[in-house]
Amino acid sequence: MVIQINSQVIHYEHTYCEASHNPPLVLLHGNGEDLHIFDELIFSLRNEYEIYALDSRGHGLSAAPEVLHYRDMAEDVAGFIRQLQIPSPLVVGFSDGGIVALLLAMDHSDLISGIIPCGANTDPKALTFSARHEIKKALKDKLAASRRLDSSKEDPNAVESSTTAAMRLAGTGALEELMLNEPSIAPSDLARISVPALVLTGEHDMVKSSDSKKIAGSIPSAKLVVLKGEDHGSYVVHSTKLGDYIRRFFT
Repeated sequence: MVIQINSQVIHYEHTYCEASHNPPLVLLHGNGEDLHIFDELIFSLRNEYEIYALDSRGHGLSAAPEVLHYRDMAEDVAGFIRQLQIPSPLVVGFSDGGIVALLLAMDHSDLISGIIPCGANTDPKALTFSARHEIKKALKDKLAASRRLDSSKEDPNAVESSTTAAMRLAGTGALEELMLNEPSIAPSDLARISVPALVLTGEHDMVKSSDSKKIAGSIPSAKLVVLKGEDHGSYVVHSTKLGDYIRRFFT
């Protein structure tokens, strides 16, 4: 299914659960991914929750803008909740999706009942040195490949006709530039969040533990859980491990 929000076409999947008495879930994926990272989680929760999983702008089957910004993504989610009249959902976001969940809660706590940001960071420098090095290397490689493609193709529409908008955007290095330049979230920004928050991070995450502690310490109603043995996405991507944290969120 698709919906137009903020002049942007957003693709999403809706898993309806008639018998659910729980708040609806909104699931937000990470950088360079799509909603299908949550397939296993959705299947495990399908009889307990009504679930909405989105492809962020520039990802999956959603349209791609010229540039990407986390705040625009957060406004997309706010518009999505309003247009579909989703009653106070619990928003679960991974990595970039976790950043979006934080921004959404900072500006639109009235729309949601809580957030579970997983592996979110407040600043690019909150990523480990090795993670930033890998992102910079990926950006350099993509820019070089893009220059070679531009100089070699005779038909300027050749790539356009054979790939999705998100795939084209991914090839430009825009996803890496986003991670290297954004976000910039201060503790005072996080203090504006007025809904409960469960901050999850892996023991071996690419986000520095000090930043995860800062996020949890700055949100008035937040709890931090460090998942032993887990890395940045091992407990989220094609995993059902988030299920128990979601079930216990309001208990």
